Amino acid sequence: MGGLLKRGSIPHALLFTGMDGVGKRTVALRFAMACNCQAPSDGDGRGAADGFSFCGDCSACRKIRAGSHPDIHLTRPAAVAIRIDQIRALRGQLAMKPYDARYRFAIIADAHTMNAEAANALLKVLEEPPDRTILVLTAVQASDLLPTIVSRCQPVRFHPIPRNTLAAYLETHANLSSEAATVRAALANGSFARARDADLAGWMPRRRWLIRQTEALSSASSVAMLAFAEKLAKDKPRLGDALEILKLWFRDLLIWRHDPERIINSDLADRIGPAARLETSAGLLAKIENIGAAQRAIEGNVNSRLAMEVLVRRLAGLG
Repeated sequence: MGGLLKRGSIPHALLFTGMDGVGKRTVALRFAMACNCQAPSDGDGRGAADGFSFCGDCSACRKIRAGSHPDIHLTRPAAVAIRIDQIRALRGQLAMKPYDARYRFAIIADAHTMNAEAANALLKVLEEPPDRTILVLTAVQASDLLPTIVSRCQPVRFHPIPRNTLAAYLETHANLSSEAATVRAALANGSFARARDADLAGWMPRRRWLIRQTEALSSASSVAMLAFAEKLAKDKPRLGDALEILKLWFRDLLIWRHDPERIINSDLADRIGPAARLETSAGLLAKIENIGAAQRAIEGNVNSRLAMEVLVRRLAGLG
């Protein structure tokens, strides 16, 4: 990204793709700072780490960071989608000359949520880009957008953040121990947002509770199984985290047989060995796949309680 500025060849439209939480919108704003900074550094300023150069303290940088710059327009989904009236409003703003920016930015976050009418309205902007204007679209994957939109943007792919980078951040900024930070980073699955926004105070006790409940399933009554499934389903904000915790637990039981040094839940090492001896490799693989199937079902808007009831029965060996 920084190379675009150095070469002076900034495209009029960029498409940032990658999983949620890897910093696409943050980089778009930092790029806007770098393009409009009134006192750019020589490579050691606040943006130097990601190849940009900006001071962070000038009027332009402060306004962009505060979200108050008149020439930096951010469009996000209204509820679950970006509607045509939002794109029409953006087109109206872009029809006017920039107020005081060197480069005006129109950042469309989660562009894959645009409905067909909104996408076609945006296409007109891409076909005739306004002067001194850079459009940045963010999406999970390019295939979720109209091919005609993708073809008019320069693609920039964002990869998941390495686990050791997330763990180092959590140790430094969340005051977690090395072991806790390593497990939490694994649960974040490459997403900085998931690592940063997690319930860092409550997730370790919850992890132990989840593992205890799962271990007890083989001898639990039908009533207890349904109660466990209901508790999982009701806690929707943490359901994804719970499933990742269980997936990593069974992954550790499987890994322990072949390479115990690679287990992630290292603070629970005293429990992993005994638990692994009670399982077969085929059984562990099946449980990991069952959790994955439940995750995909929930992403597909299947009723979460039904999905958890099916999963709990399968983890108990009944499905």
